[in-house]
Amino acid sequence: MHIIIITDIFGLTKDTDLLAASLLTEQDSVTVIDPYDGYKQKFINEHAAYDTFMTRCGHERYISAVASAIELSEGEVVLLGFSAGASAAWKAIDRHSNPLIKHYIGFYPSQIRNHLDVIPCCPVTLVFPCEERHFEVDDVIAALSSLKQVNCIKTSFYHGFMNSLSDNFSLSAATIFNDKIGDGSNLDNVDIFNH
Repeated sequence: MHIIIITDIFGLTKDTDLLAASLLTEQDSVTVIDPYDGYKQKFINEHAAYDTFMTRCGHERYISAVASAIELSEGEVVLLGFSAGASAAWKAIDRHSNPLIKHYIGFYPSQIRNHLDVIPCCPVTLVFPCEERHFEVDDVIAALSSLKQVNCIKTSFYHGFMNSLSDNFSLSAATIFNDKIGDGSNLDNVDIFNH
């Protein structure tokens, strides 16, 4: 299986390096898509990371990068996205016809609120924070609940809980979800977080 990790606005970090290494096996290949073409960045804070993301990449270009990575994949694919990366993956699977995409897992995809008309081509698991600044999480989950391939999970954590560079990082949450993701052998299981 091919696993595509789509990073948040921070791009490549120690966390993405560790995640990719844990998922890479003899059976699974891993590609990491980031907004900065593979160059690690150093940001003084999240605001600086967001400004750089919008200036150097932006949402539309990120969606295109994810769509290209999907098209170049050979064999079965699992998408694993975070924040802006999760939102980009959501748009990239809209009415896509690739039957090899086995599962898309998106953590705190805040831009999804602007794309509730997406019709995903594969099973989707969306992991939401307990709240978002710009929208009501429960309203977005309610809107998505009518889509038959979409499973939404609302956590008690805040946006960015998986990223140690985020103001909202939670070691306990990151540990819980990293344990669930494990070595990648379970990523195509649509009930991965329901155990």
